[in-house]
Formats: sequence, structure tokens, C-alpha cells
Amino acid sequence: MKISLISIYPDLQSFGIRSISACLKREGHNVDLIFLQEKEFTERYENKTMDDLAKLIKGSDLVGITLMSNFWDNAIQVTKKIRESCDALVIWGGTHPTIRPEECLDYADMVCIGEGEETLIELTRKIQNKQNYYETKGMGFNNKGKKIINKFRELPGSERADIKSLDQLPFQDHDYKSQFVMKNGNIIRMNLELVKELRLNEFYQTQTTRGCPFACTFCVNSTYIAMHPHQKPIRKRSVDNIISELKEVKNNLPFTKIILFDDDAFFIIPLKEIKDFSIKYKKYIALPLVVTGATPSTLTKEKLSLLVDAGLVGMRMGIQTAGEKTKKLYKRPHSNWEVEKAVRMVNDFSHVKAFYDIILDNPWETDEDIIETLIFLSKLPTPFELSVFSLVFFPGTDLYRKAKEEGIVKDDLNDIYRRHYHEPKKTYLNALFFLLQDYCVVGVGISPKLMSFLTHKITRQLHLHWISLKIIKALFPFFRTLGRKIRKSTRMYKTGWDYITQNKEQLSN
Repeated sequence: MKISLISIYPDLQSFGIRSISACLKREGHNVDLIFLQEKEFTERYENKTMDDLAKLIKGSDLVGITLMSNFWDNAIQVTKKIRESCDALVIWGGTHPTIRPEECLDYADMVCIGEGEETLIELTRKIQNKQNYYETKGMGFNNKGKKIINKFRELPGSERADIKSLDQLPFQDHDYKSQFVMKNGNIIRMNLELVKELRLNEFYQTQTTRGCPFACTFCVNSTYIAMHPHQKPIRKRSVDNIISELKEVKNNLPFTKIILFDDDAFFIIPLKEIKDFSIKYKKYIALPLVVTGATPSTLTKEKLSLLVDAGLVGMRMGIQTAGEKTKKLYKRPHSNWEVEKAVRMVNDFSHVKAFYDIILDNPWETDEDIIETLIFLSKLPTPFELSVFSLVFFPGTDLYRKAKEEGIVKDDLNDIYRRHYHEPKKTYLNALFFLLQDYCVVGVGISPKLMSFLTHKITRQLHLHWISLKIIKALFPFFRTLGRKIRKSTRMYKTGWDYITQNKEQLSN
């Protein structure tokens, strides 16, 4: 079968469809990966882009599209073009079709519910053998206007699944001969020059685990847990399997500069396994390493020390809020004391670049709740970088249900699907988070006393806040220079990832 898999995300890594592509290629199918990465959220693709897409998918038996809720408009536009161009079956997969399969079947012929490796293998076998595929587990279908939602499939790596270990899955597909990307609106075949131009060589992204043991109310994980009540929260790959994949990366993708583990809860891995991994990683891979999915309650000095010795240069941790009321609302499983302890632990390793996630625009937060987070962040040791997100009520989350009940979300299309989670509202208190980010990233920070002044009610009543903000912004170049003189480690924050890649040998020693 000829199969085209389309990613409409800005992220060229797209772990999910690369894994599915690898599984389908192992089955003997001809698979093209098409990345429409130049547009984001509701931005429409140009006619020339759609014309290029029509040519690429010509002759395809199956075309798959992966999407989150925010890419709804993009998925519809691409699907309509597919309908005009060929007779291929259209399947949608990803978070949104998993949570709202019926809605997606208004446009797609079928949807994949949950992780798609096993499901797509079974589906394509049945299509190829001209068997009835409408009973395929983990899928939904639009059969001549009748919507069918089948039973959920057990996830790969679980005891009840056909694929009982994640080690049985092939390594993700990075064969550039069968991959296409957007460049200036045109879809062209990937090549080594494009890899470097698009900075796809900056890092290789993979996962050591799947799943998450937590149930934060802004995340769909609670819904996933309900869908698979007998499933263990974390499925792990073996250390040897991970190392084998990375050896292959070094052989086949020798231009790779950084390895990124994009797990939901990396530090849930037991100390014994992290020790085994660290020894083998340092011996066989020895590339700078970055991990996401750090939670304050699972981070330990023992685990961190082992990883630093192996080559850890970057880590992302979710703080989200310091407000006690908001933490209860989010069901965050850690205290501010645990967060501060974790941050100080990371800060002890001067060359590890730290990213901390914060959520803004919570309608249930008061100014006092927001200020509580600002004051807390100003007390943390620097340097660190804040990743600031605007709260979006994704379908399937507890907060979505709450917002819907209270009338905060009235129109899903405009209130959710067309909301940009990278664009917080332009308020004074939100601006302070970005100001704090500027100062913290160079190791200077903003003192709690100054932050208290900037957020004080009197300061705002007398309209001194905006004047103060402008003055502090104007002084930033001076303090940036001062910060670099005070802490040599802050040099790495000057150019971000460029510093890491340019100094990878030094950092991995």
C-alpha cells in the first residue's frame, strides 16, 4: 500500500507519526512523511502548498493526519484538498480524535483512538487483504453517514496488548528519502542541506517511557487513564533498547548534536535503571543530553548527578503555579518547598540549562494568586528560563468540564480550537513574567522586594507600574552584562542552544 502521513505541527520531530511510519514500513508499505510545519494553528495554507500536496498524495491508498485541538482548521483544509485530489481513505489521529472521535468523523473517513502503532498495523492488513476493517479495535468510522466507535485498544507495552513491550516497536522513521517539508510555501523532498537549514540536526527527539502517573486538571491524562483502567501509568523501554536506538542515530544521523528525551515523567524511572542508563550512555553515546518531564516530587540529587555525569546539559520542569489555591485546582502533586528544593538541586550543576513551565490566564485566579507566583519565582536561584503558556481548556480535561459548566467556554471553535497557547493576554502582571524571564535567564533575577513593589496595589493605583516596567526594561542590557560577569555559567544562556551545540565536547566531559 501507498500511505501518506501528514503532520500539521510546527515541530519537525513529530515522534508519533515517525513511530507509526516505522511500523508500517516494517509491514512492507510504501510510506511518505509530509511535514506542513510553516503554518501554525488557524493559519491557512497557500494554494501552491495544497497543489504540491495533491501531487504528493496522488495514488495513495491511505492518508493520515495527526492533530491537536488547536490545529482543527488546518486539518479540515488539508482533508478537503485530499478529497479533491484522490480517492484515498482519510484517517485522523492524535489527541483530538482520541478525545472527540465523533466530531472528527464529520470530516475524516476514520479516526485512530489512542496510540496508533498496533491499530494501524491491523487496519492496513485488513485493507490490503480486502477484509472488513470496520471492526478494528481502537478506531472510529464513518460508514456512509453512520458513525461507529469501536472498543479501545490496549496500549503498546501493556500486558493485554499484542505488542507487550515497547522494545518490540521499531525505532522511529528518520529516512529522509521518503520525507517532505515545507519551504517558502512549497513542499520539497528532505535532504541534508535542508536538515541543517531547518535545524533538524540540532537534536534527536525520542522517548524512554510512555504515560504519566499524574492527573493534572489542565491535561487530558485523566481521560486517558479512564479509557484504560487496567493500564499501568508508565510503560518503559529497556535501557539496552534505548542505547541501541541512539547507537543507530550516531551511525545513520552523524550530524545530530543533542539527544532529547521528551517524556511526560522521566524522573519516575527508578534510580537503578538511571544508573545503568547513565553508564552506558556515557560509554556509547556521549552526546549532550536534554530531558523533559521533570517533576519536583520525583527529582532526586542521586538521579540528577548520574545524568549530569552522563552528559545532561538541559532539563525542563513543570512548576505551573505557586499559588496554593491554584495548585489545588490543577491537582499539582508537589509543594512550593519541593519546587524550591528541586530548583536549588538543579542550580548546583552550573552548566545544566533549566526550563520551568508556567501557566497564565487562569480565569479563577485573582491578582493576589498571580502575584504569589511572581514573588515565589523571584526567590528562586538563577539562572533559569521560563516557558510561559496561556491556559487553554482542551476537551477531555477536568478544567474544560468546569469551564463549560460555568459558562467560561461558550463556543469550542473560537474559545478553544482557535486559541493560541503561546500567546498570553497582554496584562501588566503577565508582562512581569516576561520581565522576570529576561533577568533570570542571565543569572541576575529580580529581587522579591522589587517584585513586591512592582506588584503592590499602591504602585498600580498610582500608575507607577508601567513607568517602573519601562525603566527596568531599559536597564536590562546593563544587568545582562553584570550577570555574565557574576556567573560564568550564564554564558550558555547568551545564545541558548547555539552555545550547547558549539561546546558539546566540553559539556559532555
